[in-house]
Amino acid sequence: MNQQPEEELKSTSIPEIEVEIENFKKELTLCQQRTKELLASEDPSEGIYFAKEIFDSQQNKLRLEAEIDIRQRKINRMRLGMEG
Repeated sequence: MNQQPEEELKSTSIPEIEVEIENFKKELTLCQQRTKELLASEDPSEGIYFAKEIFDSQQNKLRLEAEIDIRQRKINRMRLGMEG
């Protein structure tokens, strides 16, 4: 996946982290669209369900949100260190 060791994150600059955040946001948008498509494609009367795929997509959404949050907090810590 896109997980980096903590040492590598420490040496990353703010603009690089911002690019990572934008990439995660794009991936998050695609993930949300996929979830909506799967939900719309289900047809209970025909016995068509996508429970596992929807669950996996929702888990991926949570992972992406966490990745974005981690990097945003890293930027905030870096800015506080620079300004403080």
